[in-house]
Amino acid sequence: MKKRYYWFTGVGVMLVLVVAGLMYTAHFASAVSQTEAHVASGAATATGTPLPTTGLSTFNIVSAETTASYSVFENLVFQNKPNNDAIGTTHAVTGSFSIHSGTSPLLGNMTIKVDLRTLQSDSTRRDQFIQQNTLQTDSYPSATFVSVSTSGLPASSTDGHTIKFQITGNLTMHGVTNKEVFTVQGKVVGKTITGTATSTIYMTDFGIQPPNLANIAIAQNKVVVTINFTAQEA
Repeated sequence: MKKRYYWFTGVGVMLVLVVAGLMYTAHFASAVSQTEAHVASGAATATGTPLPTTGLSTFNIVSAETTASYSVFENLVFQNKPNNDAIGTTHAVTGSFSIHSGTSPLLGNMTIKVDLRTLQSDSTRRDQFIQQNTLQTDSYPSATFVSVSTSGLPASSTDGHTIKFQITGNLTMHGVTNKEVFTVQGKVVGKTITGTATSTIYMTDFGIQPPNLANIAIAQNKVVVTINFTAQEA
């Protein structure tokens, strides 16, 4: 009788733990869904004075010295990683933009394209899941950002001096286009520009459902996108 009693007791404890775990994960998934809701802004329209057609220099992205990355908070319940940042990167970044430096600096005509099929994190399994089920890169292989306007540019810029500003444009991804704003800091040294551009986007704005594998591997809706770039004058 004692053995049977202990066996039933053990089973009962395990059932309690399983139910508690399922309740926790379901609560966490629900919390993520509620706190990370976001309303898409739609496409941006051009504002302000158009860029001049002369006096601008064109710079091309140097892919080998440029990275695009995402960072998203995830909870890996059964791996005991409740506060994990999933980070994926790629060098498959191409594009160009035009600038006028010196007094009244200008920047525009920016088009940046990222091959999403090449994003890699520290987990091959995660990468495959994101490509097949989240980004669906067989149908939507790339993301493209096209600038519309800038704000916060200084009155002047000098060679080797870092400046900070914001650039607004349209990001097209997963077949959807939305207005997004990147915070940029960079500097010109001779015929080379280096810098960083960062923005926070939301998956659901682009018709993408945040990954949720049976409530045990859950990603938030909010994603930090960063481009560390080098560009050379054409």
